[in-house]
Amino acid sequence: MKWIAYLCLLTAAGCGLPKEEMTITRKDTSYRALGNYYWDEIARLKNQQLNVSKVVRINGQADSALVRDSASLEALFRPLMDADISKPSLADAYDADTIVNQLVAGDTTFILQSKGKQTNPYQLILDVDRDGRIKTARVTAYTSNLVYEYRQEILYERSRQLRVSTFQKIIFMKPEHLEVQAWFLPAKA
Repeated sequence: MKWIAYLCLLTAAGCGLPKEEMTITRKDTSYRALGNYYWDEIARLKNQQLNVSKVVRINGQADSALVRDSASLEALFRPLMDADISKPSLADAYDADTIVNQLVAGDTTFILQSKGKQTNPYQLILDVDRDGRIKTARVTAYTSNLVYEYRQEILYERSRQLRVSTFQKIIFMKPEHLEVQAWFLPAKA
């Protein structure tokens, strides 16, 4: 009988929680949450109906194509989305520097660099305008050990271009170099 009274007491106490603790966590749209930020950027690009032209180079051989669907646009932005450093496990994994642009009021550059070798991406440099929009993003990632070497450089300029350059070398195999460059062009009327 005692445990029923105890259960009722716990139930009643749980119902009286302060409303401040019951707030729903909103989606992080800060510059650190690149995954969420670039989903919004993809939606913006689709709404603007920009022509997206891409060139893919693999070990010196090139091919070009127009990006026509959402899945291809998502695939282009995937390396940037994967550079999301807003995860709680990465909270103390980066040193952060902030540089305020003295020439353009409100523009700020955030430089985040990994404190350790195992953190990916290694470095993230974001130029953010006064409205919180990313103007340019530069991401550097690398991994190296006795068997495997991997380097990736990403450059995104808002409404202009996205460039992803990846180098991969596995022991006893030929090195691979992949470069994808996409341009965002206004649609012709």
